[in-house]
Amino acid sequence: MKVIFIGCGYLGMNLSAQLREAATVQTIGLPGPYAPYCADFLAVDAFDERDLDRVDFRDAVVVDTISLLPNNAKSDDEDAMLQHIGQRYSFLLQQLKQRKAAQLVFLSSGGTVYGNAQQPICEEAPLHPVSLYARSKVLCEQLIQNSGLPWLILRLANPYGGYQLTNKRQGVIPTAIEKILAHEEFEMWASPYSSRDYLYIDDFAQALRLLLRRRIVNQIVNIGSQQATSLDQILGIIQRQTGLALAIRHIQSEVPLVDQIVLDIGKLRRLTGFEVRVSLEEGIAREISRIRAQRKGREE
Repeated sequence: MKVIFIGCGYLGMNLSAQLREAATVQTIGLPGPYAPYCADFLAVDAFDERDLDRVDFRDAVVVDTISLLPNNAKSDDEDAMLQHIGQRYSFLLQQLKQRKAAQLVFLSSGGTVYGNAQQPICEEAPLHPVSLYARSKVLCEQLIQNSGLPWLILRLANPYGGYQLTNKRQGVIPTAIEKILAHEEFEMWASPYSSRDYLYIDDFAQALRLLLRRRIVNQIVNIGSQQATSLDQILGIIQRQTGLALAIRHIQSEVPLVDQIVLDIGKLRRLTGFEVRVSLEEGIAREISRIRAQRKGREE
């Protein structure tokens, strides 16, 4: 199997590394801080037709890990912004179809597109995107389903773990660990009682491997742990495992946030037999060890 990852950020770099044992993998995208850690990385602008000529997409499974907007994006004219995103993404879909890609796997956001859900929410539930970022994901999902390409849409919970740059302020778990080890304030944008569904990157990679191996096509699938954990609980685990106290500064978010979300992964289990292997306690322990090692390496 030939797999091409578009985007070499946190997800693209970690997932491409883990799939190399099971597939022929190439990672393309714009150069960034993760690119030096992506084996066989090729600098390509995915929205430039001449740049795309440098890549052989024929019969490849293309995994889209890029995001056209950051999750804190805001705009005075959201409709105009979404129209621009739709035009760009339609171009990419057309190019992939013309170049005979076998399938597009799109990483959507299970943590935002559904809105609030205190009980595990399944793929058939109505969508309630409350932020511009979430609306952009829903738009791309719709364009993909109408593209004529074979597709697989993965609505992903909050991934964490693996190799992650701790100075990117990406992800509550690594950010809180970095702050507590540095004896710095952690900026809390959400309520301490807000809850999310967290999934260790190794488990996400395993879910992706299973779906590709079983050639699941034209399906929307939640990827998560089906376990809701509050921000307060996350910070409590980090403080217990480090033996340190975390200073917290509360900040009002400038964009709407989902307060409660947990994903129903029954469909993923039925399709693949997937089960979570890395508990939240173990995943956080791994993150603490990794970030401590990175900090030690920077200091030496």
